Amino acid sequence: MSEKYDQAMVQNWKGDMDAILIFAGLFSASVTAFIIESYKSLNPDPANTSVVILAQISQQLASIVNASSANPSPFLPEYATLDLGASEPPVLSLLCNMLWFLSLGLSLACALSATLVEQWARHYLQATRSKPAPQDRARLRAYLFEGLEKYSMATMVDVIPTLLHTSLFLFFAGLIAFLTPINTILARLSTAMLVLCCVLYILVTINPVFDLSSPYFTPLSSLIWFLGRKLQVLHRHDVDGTKAPVLARMSEARELEATDTTSQRDQRDIQATCWTISALRKPREIESFIEVIPSVVSGLDYSAKWLMDALMHHEDINVNLSSRLPRLLATCADRLIDPRVAERRAITCLKSIWSLTMLSIPKPSAQHTSQRQNLKFKEDAFSLFRAVQIALPSLQNYVLSASVVVARDLMDMQVDRAIALEEQLMGIQEPEQPTVISSEETLRYVLSSDRSKIQSDYKIILERMSARVSQQKIWTTAHPHVLVETAFVYQSRLASLARNSAVSRDESFVSEVLQLNRMFQVALNQAGFNLALQYVADILEHQSLPHEAFNTIRRTFFRINFGMPISGESQERLLNYLEEAVEHTSSWSTRLPQAIIDILLGLTRALTETKLILRAIGTIERYSRYTPSDAARSCLANLEHALPSEIRIYRSIDFLGSHIYADARPDRLSSPRATWNAVRNPPKP
Repeated sequence: MSEKYDQAMVQNWKGDMDAILIFAGLFSASVTAFIIESYKSLNPDPANTSVVILAQISQQLASIVNASSANPSPFLPEYATLDLGASEPPVLSLLCNMLWFLSLGLSLACALSATLVEQWARHYLQATRSKPAPQDRARLRAYLFEGLEKYSMATMVDVIPTLLHTSLFLFFAGLIAFLTPINTILARLSTAMLVLCCVLYILVTINPVFDLSSPYFTPLSSLIWFLGRKLQVLHRHDVDGTKAPVLARMSEARELEATDTTSQRDQRDIQATCWTISALRKPREIESFIEVIPSVVSGLDYSAKWLMDALMHHEDINVNLSSRLPRLLATCADRLIDPRVAERRAITCLKSIWSLTMLSIPKPSAQHTSQRQNLKFKEDAFSLFRAVQIALPSLQNYVLSASVVVARDLMDMQVDRAIALEEQLMGIQEPEQPTVISSEETLRYVLSSDRSKIQSDYKIILERMSARVSQQKIWTTAHPHVLVETAFVYQSRLASLARNSAVSRDESFVSEVLQLNRMFQVALNQAGFNLALQYVADILEHQSLPHEAFNTIRRTFFRINFGMPISGESQERLLNYLEEAVEHTSSWSTRLPQAIIDILLGLTRALTETKLILRAIGTIERYSRYTPSDAARSCLANLEHALPSEIRIYRSIDFLGSHIYADARPDRLSSPRATWNAVRNPPKP
């Protein structure tokens, strides 16, 4: 690390010094040409010297004549009145040459200093790399680097360009003094150019002090920053918005400004990432970007998660990950690429789809009409998953987890929309709150006949949806979700009609719409419960756990409302899976990991039938004898409390519980896996 740092530091110094040497050489040559012309004015003019000598002789003769006669001679030569100091050079000539000689001296000093800095830098690198042992190099480097900081080597490197800049301004000032006695217009033009350069130099110097992102700076910028820091006139706002004085150096403050968690930094992140993604055109290029998505989503950086969510809903189709990911995954199912490449790419895409679907970013409450726009992946993803599974059967576990979380995300969207409609309908029934109708909610069906037709059609769709739920069919295909979307369209039409001021007075109609909405939510909740049971059955069926099985099953049960009724078939199915999950194998380990079993134990709160509760208690008690856990103890306490009081009294009799369990225990020939396979693949008539 130190070698990389030193190499970058020395290369930076070398680049600066090379530029200074080139500029100082050219500038010194130019100044020298001007000095050759101007230094002549410092020498006295020979013709003028002769005139001065003759004037001195005339003055001496005049003084002799005046001394010998009382009346002074009126015939003094004209040269007798000349100033004896007229042979000295003019002031502007002295000023011009003084400024130019100072400029030349500073320029040569900069060239010499740049040469020395390059020599010192080479010596530093050679000394730090002279020892073969790494610990010796590290110690020698630490010793020499301490000397660099002690004697402010970096400050000296910054001072050298300052001297060169000073030399340039001295040259301009000398140029004004040189042109003033020659031509006033040229002198004024040079003065205007010097003033303009000074103003620009001052602006460039102070600009990075107020805006650390500015690419313009001069060596004096660090000096002004240092003075402002010492005088405590520089302040910045931290993440919480608190104003605090700046205590860091300019380079450190710039790093903090660029990396601190702020909304401006997040906007810069998304702009840079969008540019990167739009530049990745080929599949193998975008694949390298998608590979890091799971680690970003599972990390602790909330800003990075927000960035991923923003990319999921970006308006540019070349940036939108909801579009780029399926397109990349589709290339794995066309059998046009190497199978090993296709398998690796498909795993990368499926992992990223699972991670992005699991990603949850809080958003402000939106209308139900816009909630569908927040979906990460829509119903067409299931067809793509199916095609990939057919082309690459070894990826069944990855396809399974991705399909389940996408299905659950679609259900969550429908749940949120139904709850939003319910809140609006509940507001209609409160007389204190006036009904507000927006122009976008113009009713298409106002007549009572149309209203009745919508109700009847909605009931038919709802019956089909409930029938599919009761039949426990799979929900990882597009068809059931299209059916749910159709049901919601009818539900939203009825809700829009109920919000009409002319119809909202019909309390019976509003109550009926609320009841239909409640039935829709119950059916949707039951569908989510069946989806979770479907995933548990698939876990028990496979020899190995699917991708992220624990987090996936936890996600499927996260939005289940146990306050709504759960069918008795689903309760018994859950208990069957729990019994199979806690069975001990020949190695005295359970069929499923304890983390997944703990989730299944928590789901027993859905049990409402006494026989199933007693059966669950017996199963958990036997499981606790070999694998005691806090989840099992808590589950037993909840189940005991859910029992009727008359049954709870006799719970201490072991044989009663054992007898009930033996009667209720299903035949192992009809195991949960066999039952689920029969549901998915019913016998042909």
